[in-house]
Amino acid sequence: MELLAPAGTMENFIAALESGADAIYLGGKGFNARAHAANFGIEELAEAIRLAHILDVSVYVTVNILIGDSELSALEEYLKDLERIGVDAIIVQDLAVAKLAQRVAPKLHLHGSTQMTAATLDAVRFYESLGFTRVVLARELSLAEIEHICKNCTAEIEVFVHGALCVCYSGQCLMSSFIGGRSGNRGACAQPCRLPYELLDSSGTSLLPKHEAYLLSPKDLNYSEHMNELVAAGVTSFKVEGRMKKVSYVRQVIGTYRHILDTAHMDAADAKALAAGFNRGFSTDYLTDHVGKSMMTVVAPNNQGKPIGKAEVKKGQVHLYLTEPIEKGSLLKVMQSSGSITYYQIDQNWSIVDEKHFVGKPDEGFAAGQVFLASPPKAQKQRGLQDFSAKLEVHGYLSINTDREKPCTELTFVLNDGRTVTVSNEFEPVYANNKPTTLEKVTDQVGRLGNTLFTLASMSIPEGPYMWPASVLNALRRDAVEALETLLITDHEKAWAELAVEPQDMSSLVAKDTIQYTEPMVSVRVDELEAEKAAIEGGAKKIIFGGDRLQRKPYELSIYEKVATLCKDHNVLCVFATPRVVKDDEVEVYMNTLKAIVEAKPDSISIHVPQALLWLRDLGYTGAIEADTGLNIFNGSALQVWQDFNMSSIAPSLELTLTQLVNLQKSTKLPLEIMVHGYTEMMISEYCAIASFVGTGKKENCPMPCVSEDYALKDRKGEVFPLRTDPYCRMHIMNSHEMDMRAYVPELHRKGLHILRIDGRHMAPHRLRTIVADYVSIQNGTKEAPPKSVGKDDTPITRGHYFRGIL
Repeated sequence: MELLAPAGTMENFIAALESGADAIYLGGKGFNARAHAANFGIEELAEAIRLAHILDVSVYVTVNILIGDSELSALEEYLKDLERIGVDAIIVQDLAVAKLAQRVAPKLHLHGSTQMTAATLDAVRFYESLGFTRVVLARELSLAEIEHICKNCTAEIEVFVHGALCVCYSGQCLMSSFIGGRSGNRGACAQPCRLPYELLDSSGTSLLPKHEAYLLSPKDLNYSEHMNELVAAGVTSFKVEGRMKKVSYVRQVIGTYRHILDTAHMDAADAKALAAGFNRGFSTDYLTDHVGKSMMTVVAPNNQGKPIGKAEVKKGQVHLYLTEPIEKGSLLKVMQSSGSITYYQIDQNWSIVDEKHFVGKPDEGFAAGQVFLASPPKAQKQRGLQDFSAKLEVHGYLSINTDREKPCTELTFVLNDGRTVTVSNEFEPVYANNKPTTLEKVTDQVGRLGNTLFTLASMSIPEGPYMWPASVLNALRRDAVEALETLLITDHEKAWAELAVEPQDMSSLVAKDTIQYTEPMVSVRVDELEAEKAAIEGGAKKIIFGGDRLQRKPYELSIYEKVATLCKDHNVLCVFATPRVVKDDEVEVYMNTLKAIVEAKPDSISIHVPQALLWLRDLGYTGAIEADTGLNIFNGSALQVWQDFNMSSIAPSLELTLTQLVNLQKSTKLPLEIMVHGYTEMMISEYCAIASFVGTGKKENCPMPCVSEDYALKDRKGEVFPLRTDPYCRMHIMNSHEMDMRAYVPELHRKGLHILRIDGRHMAPHRLRTIVADYVSIQNGTKEAPPKSVGKDDTPITRGHYFRGIL
């Protein structure tokens, strides 16, 4: 059972050690998903690891982003450095990182990041087979799902229990990337979910009051009241988010969870301590499986703070009536009934009536409402280890070794757990002529452990009036400290090495058949029969059907045979897709769908989740398999992983530029299938804004307003993002602009990119037919491509990431 703390700075790292963390995760200067945190250089990281291992605390380094091919050489050296300095594990998203680490830094354990969207038992089993020792589960899982996974896997399971929450499934979000070029998959998310939006109906009418604008901004996780249940479920590691938080947050939150875990009890003081730390309000909706409006901040996306009273406006002054004393310099937040927020810094402009009553005429204006403590005054930074409060007690024993030819002095340090080191000095003690060295003097010299992680609890010396020079005692102390540190570090490393695992034989997951793509073609992704017919009439040679059906009602299972028959009748490749997300409690139902897909005998099945390989094997599927965009294949090394599973084609990450796509295609014999037209899915979320604000307020018993009407979000710049729902009541946010690459089809063809995909879901059949026909005609040379200038100013289209990268 492990309490896992975040650290964005060395100060926070020391605070985590003091507060009782069993392990700490942090990022280096590159290759991690908190690009804007201070992070650690190699030498600073080496010192942090040394300190942690002395205390038997593990250190995990985040390498949890998608890696560009141009970065692989630098990454190799970085991984070697991490292994050299003793990092226990790396947290990874990109399979290229995992494979490279296994080759060049095999001592590093592999932990699967939440960016891998592991939401089922079979996803965990897949990563187990690859050699991962731990998997961080998707934050969207319920307690029952977490328990089912823990009880049926061998890998350690890590669960987020506190801190910020993404509204989108981690690893599947493109919103920040497509809007502003800052990718969450590169650690640079601009957090568009924390911005205000309007919810529009099909007529364009805004449905909510102006102050209810933060529809996508979740409250923070706080599972403190459920820790005993999570322990009983079998969770190995309890993770606190917050690598960009202040040191006070680390101390308060980690210290509180340490107390809860140690006592198996949460009291009022614990709840109060957590409320005092940075928070946007708290939610347990995912864990309790009651997802809805209550998990959103709605009116205030930033730090909610601790409720400490009320503000009233009287006779031209603001009166703050507080429930507890505060210090000067505290930042208070007043939430007014209208939903607007006002911040007050308690400075010299405020008069103190008493310790709980302040009066002022603030420059920020007059505000009345509930008062929250947003942050206390800034604390003074702690420096060095002099005041470190979690030092190990050592008991010192000074002795004379007479077994040697020449007697010498020895110093033994004994820890409370019984581990012992003994060091010697050639000095032969003699009786003092005048002043023998007293116990107090020895204790003073040996006890000078200020800049170490030890404190002298007791000291013993031989009887007799012996004399030891201070230089000898100092040398013995230094040698004993070094020996004890070495012992503790070695013990930690040995115990950690015993947890290592080897990759398993995965040959049973390799696709049994392949499709040989020999000519250019247009493929079309559809989710309705009428759209399939329109695409075929337009000249599509490949249909990708299903996966995430962008409407609420599920398919009748008979549809798959109809789709396959229609494709066969027109000599068109039939490919069925898996969803991008399947939760653990949905697997049993989805297996019925997958069975119907297999029985329909498609030409291939395109997978968005890696565990689909296990499901297809278990169903006895012997056909071709293709790797789709949900797998986030961003470089040649990751592509090779899937090529080894005998994929017939690769639909790579939608965040690659044209140059990167061309280079990726040159690195493999497998054809790349690239999206050229349609509305890109920006987010997929377990939370649904439509159910929350138009339905019942939660997904349970929702009247499904999305079936009878379309909805959208409008941002502060007037951009409108269509909302779609799927049969699992998940929300999909589509891009505000349609991708259109017709002008570049000849260039794509010249550069070796021959399978062009149109996403035709939610497109009117007649329009889809026309667009497909355009691409087919341009591709085969019977129609000229439109000028590249078309669409830049007169129509709202996008070129996606083809000419704007994320590296």
